[in-house]
Amino acid sequence: MGVTMRINLRGINRYAAAIITDNILKNGQENIQLILRENYEEIQKVAASYGMNYSAKKGPDGVVVDISRGEIEEVDVTGETCPGPLIIVGEKLSSMKQGMRIKIKSESQDVIDDLAVSAPEMNARVIEKSKTHLILEKIEKTEKKEFTGRDRVLVVQSNGTGNAERAYATFIFSKAALSMGKDVTVFLLMDGVSLARRGAAAKVKHPAFPTLNELMEEVIEMGAKVYVCEMSAQFRGLTEDKITEGCKIAGAATFITLLSDPRYAVVNF
Repeated sequence: MGVTMRINLRGINRYAAAIITDNILKNGQENIQLILRENYEEIQKVAASYGMNYSAKKGPDGVVVDISRGEIEEVDVTGETCPGPLIIVGEKLSSMKQGMRIKIKSESQDVIDDLAVSAPEMNARVIEKSKTHLILEKIEKTEKKEFTGRDRVLVVQSNGTGNAERAYATFIFSKAALSMGKDVTVFLLMDGVSLARRGAAAKVKHPAFPTLNELMEEVIEMGAKVYVCEMSAQFRGLTEDKITEGCKIAGAATFITLLSDPRYAVVNF
């Protein structure tokens, strides 16, 4: 597979766009990305006539259509526990050439979301994403972005409700950072996931502050993202239906991606 050719055809009608696509494929181009006003059936038929893979998704500038040659390798990570899916997909991508694609299946949307977040770190881009599958394309290794300063805060909490001081500090510091205009993400792992268990934070009270669950809710309403480590949650029998509203289970891929982003100042509690 070769380098992807990207063409903006938003100003072209469906029939002209199909003719242009046909001419490009006729000349042997194996990877095309088109930006269209909408998903044109005519272009899908052209792709099918050349035996090409076709996928379409809505983007900020219109509909993004990817056309590529060759079969997509499939891997099913359903039932794999964290960090299993990340390791399996990472190893697959590391052995693939630029332009090759892989379809990952999982019955867990948390796993799909986790892998989608980490795609750039694995030198891949998301081609298609649903609740049960993800298609990634191997891309050329990207240069590290120039560091321009930290405008985000990552608060890592590994202590649970048994350490009220650290529990409160997690969300008091988060609230302070949000008030300063920072983008805040809280990642709960190990015993820290107990803070997300529904009803648990309501039992933690500091004399000078409201109950911990009220503080958590306020921070979430202010825009903070709160992730709950998947592996730590599984150790404690904590499933999605048992965690506080506004918290989301995430795996190692999300955690490592956050730690790798130089825009984040990391605080550990």
